[in-house]
Amino acid sequence: MPSPVADHPTVDRTGDPDELVGATEAARVLGYSRPEKLPPTLIDRADVPRGKGTTRRWKRRTLWEFHDTVRAAGTTSIGGRTALDRAGIIAHTGAAVPTVANWLTNRADNGFPDPVHDRWYYQDEVDTWLADRAAASRAQLTEVDRTGDPDELVTKTQAAKILGYQDVSHLNNSTVWSNLQQLHDPADDQLLPAGGTRQFFRRSTVWQAADMRPARRGRRKDAEPRTVDRAGDADELVGATEAARVLGYRHPSGLTPAILERADVPLTASTTRKWKRRTLWTIADEAEQ
Repeated sequence: MPSPVADHPTVDRTGDPDELVGATEAARVLGYSRPEKLPPTLIDRADVPRGKGTTRRWKRRTLWEFHDTVRAAGTTSIGGRTALDRAGIIAHTGAAVPTVANWLTNRADNGFPDPVHDRWYYQDEVDTWLADRAAASRAQLTEVDRTGDPDELVTKTQAAKILGYQDVSHLNNSTVWSNLQQLHDPADDQLLPAGGTRQFFRRSTVWQAADMRPARRGRRKDAEPRTVDRAGDADELVGATEAARVLGYRHPSGLTPAILERADVPLTASTTRKWKRRTLWTIADEAEQ
């Protein structure tokens, strides 16, 4: 995440916050080479404006606030609390640029926190809003029937019923269908008398696909580094579920498009993606560089 002072000199935060200082001292406090470098946005913030017989003066706290809220980018500290601007929210949450723009534009409707200062939002308030939004999204997901034998083979129509869909067409239009296809084991399929095959899924696979449903878009990036499992035969081919576990993801849905594209055995009509363990370890090593 960008540093709040990545592009600016170090600020002198010593002294009485309420002391009034002139342009020369203001420039020094903010790290400018001379008073002429003070930007118009700071000139407009003078606590004592220039008048007949008076020069501009600023309280030291005004200079510090200017640095923290105007010159900062990405993240800063306001009142001892971490605050984010638009770019900081994107970096912190992992949400797409249009998604964050929609959150901010429609605050009155979606309940996104109000800015604490101009373009800044408290990070803890953003996190709380996201958590509440995720809980509301999860509450709207269909209820999954988790009864029955986990190893029982079920058809697509039966899978739709297990997932709480009233019609199998609803499964076709859901993200869980792509999850099912990713987890599907062709060995579970059955040959039809007239030729061809019919897909079957284990109940446990249907439940796993349901658990992979995203609660919301723009999920937070992992708060802590993932632990990579480097045990096992380096040349062993593993499926998406094991690949995710090896790389430290909670679900196969965490595998990025870049990881999917590097499968040693690509996805086809008759095969699922598979990776050698050594490939997964290489991907993990590259991510740490």
